[in-house]
Amino acid sequence: MSFTKAMIYTLVILVHLLIVFAFFSGSCTHKPTADGPTAEAVKAPEAQNTPQAEVPGNPPATATAEQGAPGTAAPPTAPQKPQPPKIGPYTPTYYARENRALPTKLATDAGTAHAVAVIDVSRHALLYGRNEGNSLPIASLTKMMTVNLLMEDLQAGKQGLTLDTPVKVTKAAAAIGGHQVWLDPRETFTIDELLKCVIIRSANDCAFLLGEFLANGDISAFIARMNNRAKELGCRGFTFHNSHGLPTNSGKENQGNPLELAYMAERLWQYPEVMRWAATRQEFIREKTKPFQLDTTNNLLRTCPGVNGLKTGMTNAAGFCLVATCERNERRVIVVVLGMPSAKARDKLASALVEWAYEN
Repeated sequence: MSFTKAMIYTLVILVHLLIVFAFFSGSCTHKPTADGPTAEAVKAPEAQNTPQAEVPGNPPATATAEQGAPGTAAPPTAPQKPQPPKIGPYTPTYYARENRALPTKLATDAGTAHAVAVIDVSRHALLYGRNEGNSLPIASLTKMMTVNLLMEDLQAGKQGLTLDTPVKVTKAAAAIGGHQVWLDPRETFTIDELLKCVIIRSANDCAFLLGEFLANGDISAFIARMNNRAKELGCRGFTFHNSHGLPTNSGKENQGNPLELAYMAERLWQYPEVMRWAATRQEFIREKTKPFQLDTTNNLLRTCPGVNGLKTGMTNAAGFCLVATCERNERRVIVVVLGMPSAKARDKLASALVEWAYEN
């Protein structure tokens, strides 16, 4: 073989060796393709399992706002305070005057009262009125303002008051006469116990004690507050001399008019704590010592369907009075009757007016 041919064979062999070397070198180096994962993609699952930073006050990204963080319980519901009435202040046009005609017999009976108002609460309408804007003696209907101020203080959390707050009986409260539960200065009652005595039995001694307690022992300050609050609410027809409704030693009577009494009933209707006792026919106090039975003074709770409150009253000057609240099929009606000659006549008229209101 000539030298030239030997060189050619040698070059050919070298070329083949280079090709083989290049092939095996390339097969050992990973190259990403459209079907295979990239190096970054291979690491992605680790990144997904890494906890994310949480923003204070927000749930983790893996939980919805409704679910909250997995494994954690919902925060406990805070105790509910009595809620303030969702009604505005009183004005002379608060109730639209419809003044519908009563049937002859009912109109005659209504004429024996000093004043009457029949209110459709749902429509803020005066269905019927007689002397409805005249300020007249209101007797124990006074206690509606006393209770209203109590509920406002409870709702505001004034001085940490709750329905379970204990109240020590004072000598002044124990000396109050009329309808009472015969408080003893050695006794202590909760606010709720006094409230049910005021609403169910119309206890004068308990109404005095509540007013005295809410004013830190100064009953005169509480009476001033009653009058000031009435004016703040737009109720110019009220005049209060005490927290219970008895005539004063000089013969002065607390006064109000049927429209503003209906408005006060609306305010109290917003408080379940009040309406619970207003709808109660019979209860007890001193259960563990000397049980004392509280019987409602509102006979319509027994005789008129749907009636759930609210307050009765009687003095010689005021006559027999009643603010009745009634609810049927989600329709609310208030009947105010002042100055009837007897409890029986008062109840009969009020019941008839309730029925008439739902028929019209």
